[in-house]
Amino acid sequence: MTLSKKVLFSLILVAVMLLSGCSLELKDSAVDANQTIIEVNGVHVAKSTFLNTYNYNLYSEQYYAQMMSQFGMSDGSVDENKVLETTVNNIINGLVLQQKAEELGFDKFTDEETAELTAEAQEAYESQLETIKSTFFSDYGLEGTALDAAVKEYAENNGYTLDYYISSEKSSHTSERVRASVTDSISITDDDISAALTQKIADEKASYESNLGTWGRNANAGTTTYYTPAGYRTVKYIEIQKPAAGENGEVDTTEALAQAAALTERIAAGEAIDALDADVKEKFVCSASTDVDSAVVAAVTGLTEKGACTDVLETEKSYFIAQYVDDVAEHEATLEEARDLLYNEVLTAAQDNAYQAAFSEWVNASDVKINLDRLN
Repeated sequence: MTLSKKVLFSLILVAVMLLSGCSLELKDSAVDANQTIIEVNGVHVAKSTFLNTYNYNLYSEQYYAQMMSQFGMSDGSVDENKVLETTVNNIINGLVLQQKAEELGFDKFTDEETAELTAEAQEAYESQLETIKSTFFSDYGLEGTALDAAVKEYAENNGYTLDYYISSEKSSHTSERVRASVTDSISITDDDISAALTQKIADEKASYESNLGTWGRNANAGTTTYYTPAGYRTVKYIEIQKPAAGENGEVDTTEALAQAAALTERIAAGEAIDALDADVKEKFVCSASTDVDSAVVAAVTGLTEKGACTDVLETEKSYFIAQYVDDVAEHEATLEEARDLLYNEVLTAAQDNAYQAAFSEWVNASDVKINLDRLN
């Protein structure tokens, strides 16, 4: 059976229309993916690029939220609008930084600098390969070149290539150069340090008013403090651990108790607690202390004379002997005491503020266009 010219023409026309429709659909899809979502000083960010970045950020936030929810620190939800806003800002800031670096010539590196960056990138890359090997290939049974090949393939499939690390190193050093162009000229005076010290003292005072025990916890942990509240005393103590429970679940404390009692008798006889053959520790204690056993706190704050010792104190796991050594005077740190401690902190804050101000000016001076409606 032969087809008439009219029928054949109709079939050809349908085929052409179908093919044209497919082509048009493919073309529309490509055009849509290439739509500009953000433009900064003539540099365009396509929809496909933007969505890849946004989806990566969203996945990262969702993963982190789920992790935090397992520890009761999050309900596991993520504000997608916030992620969108952050993605937009990060892309704009990244382009502004890149353009400023190009303007100042900070994106160029000498051969020697490139060699150093490549060496650093190589080290980071090899470290990543070792992490991948120990994390994902420890039970695969692969060895030698086969294992190395599998690890490298896994790394490459996840974007961890040597070129990636070289690019990251260059980007990091470029950013440091731009920042340094602003911050290297920043300096601070004693007045700046004094102002920071005054604020720290005020903040600590307010904190200790609501929780006096905070100062002792911080000071005993070695944390720097700039205000010492009244109400504390220095305490020296000896802790004697009780033995572990035996097979019957009972604890024989006879020896530990005898040792504690003997030490107490020697102190009562006039021996200094520091002279005893025992591990003597020192802490700051007040009635609100929470980093020292409550029984020890109650007993030692109840002593009325300096040098006095408690009787043997029993807690769940130990025996204690504590001595009231001295009172801790209320004190506000002076500039001389705090200058070296605060210098780097105050300088860094001043540099951060200066750089943020400069960066904000660069962004505000940029021609930025945002077309989020094209994401729909």
